[in-house]
Parts: sequence; structure tokens; C-alpha cells
Amino acid sequence: MSQLGERLRAARETQGIPISQAAADTRILPRYIHALEGGDFAQLPGDVYARGFIRNYANYLNVHAEELIELYRVERGITDPITISRTTSAPQIRGLFVPSFFGVFFVVIVLMGLSYLALSMTNNLGDPQLASAPVPTSAPTPQPLPTWPASPTAAPELVAAPTAASAAPVTTPEVAGGAAPTAAPTVQPATPGGAISAAIRIAPGDHRGSWIKITADRAVIFEGILEANSVYPFAANTNVKIRAGNAGVVYVSINGLEQGPLGSEGRVFDFSWPPQ
Repeated sequence: MSQLGERLRAARETQGIPISQAAADTRILPRYIHALEGGDFAQLPGDVYARGFIRNYANYLNVHAEELIELYRVERGITDPITISRTTSAPQIRGLFVPSFFGVFFVVIVLMGLSYLALSMTNNLGDPQLASAPVPTSAPTPQPLPTWPASPTAAPELVAAPTAASAAPVTTPEVAGGAAPTAAPTVQPATPGGAISAAIRIAPGDHRGSWIKITADRAVIFEGILEANSVYPFAANTNVKIRAGNAGVVYVSINGLEQGPLGSEGRVFDFSWPPQ
């Protein structure tokens, strides 16, 4: 039996919180809560999401989150590699008045240069004929100037690229006086090539459906009423946010994995993917 799951279930039952209320308050799907309390980590979407679920659920139940995450690592068999670092000796501080090798080398070079200059001047002064001999100079030969072609080259013509026609905007029906429209909403086609393939399905039955607001990649792509037994497919590149007015009849499918129902009937529920 999972010690992590036992501690989570005991904390929840001690506070008298049902799983449905915990799922609605923490925005964690009920099946993920069952998986955490049962120690069935294979049902969780991934290690990063599992740690986020444990942290949010532990904070909700007022349980030490870091201790539970460590239990999860032990039960999952994840250990951090042990790194051994070599100790380094303290750097030796060189004295202010101890000359370095480069300093001595530079002084020697300067002294040699001064000695050579002094010897050269002494030899020139000792031989007056060499010192007074004129040095012949020759005028430099001028180089011919470069020539350029007389006929200029024509500049290439610039052709403006054609612009693509803008897509017609999609309008959503307005709600007058707070009354919900009875006509079926206009379905906007899904964005092709999106990394997230999603769909909203309204359960069949004797109900009026649910008000839905869909935000894909931080842009609202749909807001209106989806009737019973209807499906709305769409796609996104990075993230999806859904607000449902009647969460008990709303089912969300993300990349073929169905999430739902999102909550209880008559309640407003916010769903986001990836989970926050």
C-alpha cells in the first residue's frame, strides 16, 4: 500500500471532504485524485504533472507538501545522483614586492634596448665620415589610376509581392437581456497543425446544454451555448482554457484522452491545459 496515498486519504477523510468537492476546489480531475490516494502513479499524465498535483493537493489539505513529494520520489524509485566535488587548496597570495617573471623579462628587454641605442650613438660619433654621409633618396614612382567601365549597369526592378486576402471574421451571437439563445452556435473550424487536438462533448439527456467559452493560445475562439448531444472540435498550439456554465454535462477530450465530466451540474468550472 502506498504511504503517500494513505496520508492523503487520511487527511481528506479527517476533514470530511468528498472527492468531488476536492476535485472542484483544486481543479484536479477525480480520477487523478483516486490515483494519488491509491498510489497508482501510472494513471497520472507525467512526473511533472504528478508533482504539481501532489503539491496542490497537499496545500489544499494543509499537509507538508515537500515531505509528500519526497515520499512520491521514493515510491516511484526516483533518486538524485550523488555528486562528489573535489576540494581545492586556497590560492597563494603573491607578495607586493616580489617581482614576477614577466616584470623581470620586460626590464631586461628595456635595458638591452637602451644598451644597443647607446652603442649605436657611440659608433656614429666616432666615425665622422659615416655620420656626415648624405643618404640618397629616390622619389616614389606614381601608380596608374584604376579605370572604370563607362556604361553603367541598370538597377534591377523591384516587384511587389502579392498580399493574401484577409480571412472573414467569425461573429458570435449576442445575448440580449441575459436570455440564452436557442439556435445552435456557429462552429469555428479548428486550427490545422495545432499541437493540442481538443473537442468538447455535451452529454445527451433532457437538459438545455451548457454555456461554453473557449480560449486557445490566449485568443477567444468560441463563446455561446452548446446544446445536448453536440460536439465542438478545435485545436491549439500551446494552451487551452475552457469555462463551462453547466460543468456536469461537459466532457473535454485532449489529444484523444477524455477529461470529465468537469464538475457537478449547475456549477461553473474552469478547465485549462496544460494543468496550472
